Amino acid sequence: MNVVSDSAFPCSASVAGRILTPLKDGDLDRILPSLRSPVRLLHNAITSARQAAEWSIQKMYHRLNLPLPYDPKLRGLRLTNLFRLVNYRVRTVGISQIRTTFSGAMEVPQELQ
Repeated sequence: MNVVSDSAFPCSASVAGRILTPLKDGDLDRILPSLRSPVRLLHNAITSARQAAEWSIQKMYHRLNLPLPYDPKLRGLRLTNLFRLVNYRVRTVGISQIRTTFSGAMEVPQELQ
């Protein structure tokens, strides 16, 4: 399972390939011209998915403007609880901004899989 994140998210070698981040400024210029189009598509998809999730969560949980604790166990517990709250809300209300935004439009091209 992959996770979509902000480009500033720190990644270690143990999670390489599992956390998808958008390109940073200037990254696209360093890519071979023949690969730029599919990479740009993936970059746009990652950005859109991350923004939709971020906006949806921020509307419901204003406390997320506070920084997460540094302790990995406590941070993991808070994130797990947050995901459960979001999933509970989607199941009970039946409205998912991510589903509404990307219903069928979020398909990764075959050459990128």
